[in-house]
Amino acid sequence: MEINAGDYMREKDVDAFKAAAKLYKVWILVRQSKAVVKERGYIGKPGYVPKRLDCKAKTADHDVWLRGFGEKKTAGLVVNAMLDVMADAFKNIQRAKDDWWKFKTHCYFPKPGEKLTYFPGGKLYSVQMDPSHPHYGCVMFSAWSNAANASYIHSDYDLYGIVRQDDPAANVRVSEQRLGEDHSRGREFFDIQHFLNRRMGVAMILHGEQEKHRDDWNDNLDVFWPDGVTVKTERGAADIQTLYQTTFKGRSLYGKDGVGRPFFGSWQVLQP
Repeated sequence: MEINAGDYMREKDVDAFKAAAKLYKVWILVRQSKAVVKERGYIGKPGYVPKRLDCKAKTADHDVWLRGFGEKKTAGLVVNAMLDVMADAFKNIQRAKDDWWKFKTHCYFPKPGEKLTYFPGGKLYSVQMDPSHPHYGCVMFSAWSNAANASYIHSDYDLYGIVRQDDPAANVRVSEQRLGEDHSRGREFFDIQHFLNRRMGVAMILHGEQEKHRDDWNDNLDVFWPDGVTVKTERGAADIQTLYQTTFKGRSLYGKDGVGRPFFGSWQVLQP
């Protein structure tokens, strides 16, 4: 199914991205989200929060059926991919399992019937293991480890890139640690992050751009143009590479171990 920004973003969020692109004179590239149509209803809803940088587990593509308990609402939420019932929750279950193994040490797993006041060990994440609950198998987050105030986790908005209109070819980044994780971002990221999160009323932008640490062209993107009006969808590697070669004047991506030349301070730059 082909989708566009309006299928996974609220109308006010689309308007916020348009306004940010115009104000900062940039193209903003957003990876299309799984949280399409009905699942976007979690955005801004009490009891649900966007996915943070330190949450590496995947969001489910589909709801699932738990024998004896009926349908479970998992689509668009982060789930424990190792549960047998989640075999039908993902388009690529093996990738979801691989990512779960990277994340599981962050979680506390309740024992059957265990009632929690706090997540033990100061954990910020746990899993809903009550089979009668509509979100059985879904991951919960609490900034204070307080189980009563825990929220379920939905997709954030993943930025693929922020490209300056006045110099689209230069890909500038700084690398750092945030929430105990490796993180890279561009010069414009913080300004645009804060502008968007204020306008949207929900902190949906929680980490830097993908092009700063991965050279993966195989994606579907919605691109907000600097005119503040145009939104174009680029589907697949060929379309994205063409955009980078033409409109962005040969702009390159950082690979996993990519290093640019010194730019200023701790900043690096990749030039065509």
